[in-house]
Parts: sequence; C-alpha cells; structure tokens
Amino acid sequence: MPPKKRITKELILQKAFEIIHEEGIESLNARYLAKQLNCSTMPIFQSFQDMNELKAEVKLRIDEYYTEFINQYIDKADYLFTISFAYINFARKERNFFGALFVNPLLGSRTVREVIDSPWNRETIECTAEQFKISIQESEGLYRDVRFYAHGIATQLYGGNMRLSEEEIQTLLRNVMEKFLKGEARI
Repeated sequence: MPPKKRITKELILQKAFEIIHEEGIESLNARYLAKQLNCSTMPIFQSFQDMNELKAEVKLRIDEYYTEFINQYIDKADYLFTISFAYINFARKERNFFGALFVNPLLGSRTVREVIDSPWNRETIECTAEQFKISIQESEGLYRDVRFYAHGIATQLYGGNMRLSEEEIQTLLRNVMEKFLKGEARI
C-alpha cells in the first residue's frame, strides 16, 4: 500500500487561505506556500495544474467567508444601505481578504453592467426599488452609484489613507443615498 499523502489538496487550500488572510494575496506564490507547508512545490502542483487554479479555488473560500461576513449585517428592508455598510466594514475588518477580492482581484474584472446584472446584486436592486418606490432602472442607477461611492470609502480604509468610525461611515452612506435619490449628486 502506498504511503498516505501528507500534503493534501485540502491542506494546501487551507494554508493558502491563511496566507492571504494574514499577509495578503501578494504573498501567495508556490515557493512561499511550500515553505509554509514544510514541503517542496511538488505536492502543490500534483494537486493543482498551476497557481491560477489554486487561486481560483481559494477565491471560492474567500467568497464564502465574505458572504458569511456580509450576511451578519443585511436587513432586506434597508438592503442597499446595510450591504454597502457591510462592504465597507469588510474592508476595515478583513483588509487582506478585501484586497484579494476587490483591489487585486484573484480572477479577472467585470464591467459595470456585469456588476449590475450579477445574480447576487439583483436582490439588492429589487429590494431597493421596493423600499424607495422607484423603478428597477432607477434602482440600478442608485445601486451603481452607491456601490462605487462605498467602494471609494472602502479602498481609502483598505489603503490606510483614512480612518472612519462606524457612525461616520453610516452618516456618509445615508447622506449620499439621500442626495442620489433626490438627484442632487452625480458620480
């Protein structure tokens, strides 16, 4: 019987997840991962075709973690505000995961239309239309504008260029949502 595999695919994924969480996506490469696992790079490339495949799988884990984090904040009666606040808080509290998912994306990029049409964003858009009694088209525009405003705040926090309390973040979001709804602000 062959010896039991010491470095499993699961162990590799878990260690990659930990490296990104503790040190950021920039630290994840085959040599460093192998060093952290106390092995050669061979077990990594026996489990994954290349680092892109590994990163794609670890991204799924980070996405799951992000979803769990966001769901702690969601109130569907105030969906756009609570999801935007959660997104910004993710940048504050989970800096390295935020960077991996939204600043240094693990996999590709999307257009604004693709963001709006993403199934996970449609529920926010539909709830927002209902909450503010606006059309889906108007809700898409509001979602787009607030999302990119929130992303700006989040990336400032991520980059360490700004410090904001939760109360300040909430005030900024409420103010801009009100202005966007009244047509007083345009991005």
